[in-house]
Amino acid sequence: MALDPERTIAKIIGEQLGHDPEKIDASTSLDSLGVNSLELIEIIMTIEEEYDIAIDIDTVSAAENIKTVGDLLELGKSMGIGSAKA
Repeated sequence: MALDPERTIAKIIGEQLGHDPEKIDASTSLDSLGVNSLELIEIIMTIEEEYDIAIDIDTVSAAENIKTVGDLLELGKSMGIGSAKA
């Protein structure tokens, strides 16, 4: 069984940025993890690949609107991750 979406996103961030995924949760700010706009887009692209979805967001919108891991999770949920059909 796949990890729940929050853990999956934490794992993706941990792998890409060298952080312990166990210390990342929905309230973790991306700034505290040192995520820059390019890394944020790479994380979003990895989430898209992991869940076979397309997230329609540009770099500027992502940088302005996604501030926490929870924001990433909500964006993913709006695209269907974590739902019964996924």
